[in-house]
Amino acid sequence: MTGRHLWFRVGMVLAATLGVVRPLAAQGYRGWLQSTARYVELRPIQQDTVAFDLVTRAPDGSLSFEGFPVTCIPDVRCTYYRTVAVQGTVALTQDLGFTAWGLGLRGLSVTGLLRARARTGGDLIWPRQDDSFDALLAYAQLRRGALRIRLGRMENTSGLGFSSFDGGSVGAVAGRLRLEAFAGRSLARGLREPISDALRGIEDFVPDDDAYLYGGSLQVRLPRASSIALRYQREVFTDPAVLLSERASLDLRTSGLRPLRINGSVDYDVAFERVGKAHLTLQYLPSDASFIVELTGRRYLPYFDLSTIWGFFSPVAYHEAEARGSWAFGGGLGLWAAGGLRRYQDANATVVFSPLEDDAWRASAGGNWQAFTAWRLDGSYRIEWGNGAFLNTADLAVRWAPDERLNLTGSLTAFQQIEEFRVGENVAWGGGASASLEVFPGTRLESGFSLYLHRPENRAVDRDFNQFRAWSSLRIEIGSDPGLRRRGR
Repeated sequence: MTGRHLWFRVGMVLAATLGVVRPLAAQGYRGWLQSTARYVELRPIQQDTVAFDLVTRAPDGSLSFEGFPVTCIPDVRCTYYRTVAVQGTVALTQDLGFTAWGLGLRGLSVTGLLRARARTGGDLIWPRQDDSFDALLAYAQLRRGALRIRLGRMENTSGLGFSSFDGGSVGAVAGRLRLEAFAGRSLARGLREPISDALRGIEDFVPDDDAYLYGGSLQVRLPRASSIALRYQREVFTDPAVLLSERASLDLRTSGLRPLRINGSVDYDVAFERVGKAHLTLQYLPSDASFIVELTGRRYLPYFDLSTIWGFFSPVAYHEAEARGSWAFGGGLGLWAAGGLRRYQDANATVVFSPLEDDAWRASAGGNWQAFTAWRLDGSYRIEWGNGAFLNTADLAVRWAPDERLNLTGSLTAFQQIEEFRVGENVAWGGGASASLEVFPGTRLESGFSLYLHRPENRAVDRDFNQFRAWSSLRIEIGSDPGLRRRGR
């Protein structure tokens, strides 16, 4: 689809939307339009071949061509990866989000979040540019007392992640209980596309069939501002006997044990009969909020549904402990620090040489200073050390906001990353600037750019991987909201 046809399609959707809600403006609608343009450039890597007689053999037996590592199949071919010329592209997105209510039936509202995409040119393909239009959300909702009914495209957010589906849900509140049941055609996570279509080109063994999702949740409000929620969710193909996934989660929250807050969750994969992700966070928050302390214990296990074989390879989980503290001082000064230790489970794999490390740790610290009313300074430093990888990075940003209509930001960054299994040591420096201006009430223009300078340390043949990026967006609010007192809308 060409850019002109795409924007015509977006305009028709917008006109249809406003055409529906405009006659009912007395009842009310609220939304926003956002047009965004992004420029990105990268230096890709591609595979190439070379004749065996041009390959250099080092004393240790390794092969190379012009400094690049080479893999050879005797009497067949030699291949290597080389960098090519810088490529760039401009990606355009148009978002429309809205909620309309009072549509002639008490308690009825309509919510939508639509996105259109286009590319102006260039050799670089921006993710999802081949999908010109998406309805991220599009549902009608009816509320009558304690009952809530939704129909359309929805998204469930819970301890089981983000699950989108086309279908319906029914929710009800009875005293301290909140109940919900839902069912519909399951959509691929992050894609909002039918699962079979999204995966057919990736894994051909997936049955050419739609998948369906159904489940329910029960939330109980407890004393002291606490709650506990249980969710069950199952996905099947058109044949209900062909299971795609079956999972359950438990979430616990409490904020009534002041100054202590507790937040925890755990999920269980019924199909594999194993615990997946889990975390427990304890937060100490005194009444004056002069300092906050958080302690977190976490378990993570990769999740795979039954349409792929990867879940049967017994993925290894890790357990992690993390601590974070922040302090607020006088004069607009705030500081924070955090640290964490991660340990991986035994992979039960045969090790030929020395055992692999199963520990990783990280530490970070930073602060902010509101020097004057309009000026703010933020800085942070972070270090991570794990098996085969190391990250060392620092960031600094200065923000000037004389009023709510205008703010300007400048930033600097520097990081060193060692990826021992692939590219050796890399050092990069970067900086950028951005501006945000309220052109008119309800209309805001934002633009910015960043430049990253890459310097290879231990491989002289590497080309630089410098990158320039820029973006600009225009956001326009539409409709009215009695809650916006400042603008009187």
